[in-house]
Amino acid sequence: MWLTAGQRRRTAEELHANLVLAAVTESHLRADTDLDEHEFREAMHVGPRSRPEDVWLLRDRLVVLVHAAGKQPVPFTVLTEDARAAAAVWFPLR
Repeated sequence: MWLTAGQRRRTAEELHANLVLAAVTESHLRADTDLDEHEFREAMHVGPRSRPEDVWLLRDRLVVLVHAAGKQPVPFTVLTEDARAAAAVWFPLR
């Protein structure tokens, strides 16, 4: 499953918007996901070298945190539930 530059940019924007809604720090999210500093930065920016499973991990954790904050997450336009099934064929999701 490969993302275009536009899809990566949009996904990074959605991750950041949900981080704001969750009202947690990047340090808190990084600790929750057990990613090291480099893995976390790559995944949050959805860079061309990001590991897809790390991006999905951040996406899923943020959705939980936003709901825990009593809010509705910003919808993910690329990392949808339909896309999850396709992604699971290519790599293990955590």
